[in-house]
Amino acid sequence: MDQQTSKKGEEVVKSQSRNESNRVWKYISRFSRIGALVLLGVAISLLNPNFLKISNIINVLRQAAPQIIISFGMTIIFLTGGIDLSLGSVVTLTSVIAGYFLTQTSLPWWCAIAGAMAVGALSGFITGQLIAFVKLPPAVASYGMLWVGKGIAFAIMGASPFFSFADQFRHLGRGYFLGIPMPIWIVLVIALILGWLLKYTTLGRSLYGIGANPRAAKASGIKVSRTLVSAYMLSGTLAAIGGIILAARLNAVDQDLGASFLLPAIASPVMGGTSMAGGQGGVGGTIIGSLIMIVVTNGMNLLGINSLWQQLVTGVVVVLSVWLDVVMRKRN
Repeated sequence: MDQQTSKKGEEVVKSQSRNESNRVWKYISRFSRIGALVLLGVAISLLNPNFLKISNIINVLRQAAPQIIISFGMTIIFLTGGIDLSLGSVVTLTSVIAGYFLTQTSLPWWCAIAGAMAVGALSGFITGQLIAFVKLPPAVASYGMLWVGKGIAFAIMGASPFFSFADQFRHLGRGYFLGIPMPIWIVLVIALILGWLLKYTTLGRSLYGIGANPRAAKASGIKVSRTLVSAYMLSGTLAAIGGIILAARLNAVDQDLGASFLLPAIASPVMGGTSMAGGQGGVGGTIIGSLIMIVVTNGMNLLGINSLWQQLVTGVVVVLSVWLDVVMRKRN
């Protein structure tokens, strides 16, 4: 009897030790990302002092805004254990929709925003249906929607880009409020809403539950199919908002506007601690991951590095991010 009690006591101590070690490792991992961002900024500023200028920092944050918002959508999908390869295409399609409303119709400028967001939600709805009910793998379903979105965007716009938009619309991408660029305000508002949704709502808890263990989530009463559709609709809507901000900032849209955002949208959440396997992550880490990606890009621009090398660096960052995710999951 004493031996059994002693063994149980040892097991409890070992379990507590493992849990404490995991908690410490998570805290180290979380703050190491912030430290990496700070060190990266310091390193670039030593090579080029212009990096720390207020105007450049504001420019970095303004540039990061669309990527952060699009990455929020991928974060939500990652939490379910899926992936959305159509996000770049959705950015392009929704920005084209907005451009069409603004230049080819006499409707008010806000109709362009409403139309673009509706199309983004519809795209996510279709992708979610293909995954939840047709049972296609997320990569296959979203890759198919990528080409559907590109085809529709080309059919609407043709070879001529849309440009010269209403000033009220452009204010979303180039305007200021209380001295801070509007895109930064939009990111802050969306981050607060998503943070609340993920932490305090049934939908948020369901997203984490599905990613952690789909079978257990279904057994516990979570409506898995409906939740997946909601996740992809939310992702599509966020991609649309990113496309709207891009179109407003550039005052033009073309057929490749969103193509360059897919890889950063995958890398940013992973760099911020969101697991591609699902069930772990959040919007705060995604902001840090996105800023790291943008700081790297901005730093290479300031240092005059060729765009081809920048693409190489982006690819290496994506591979390292996925590798780090695998290492972290094994560690946990």
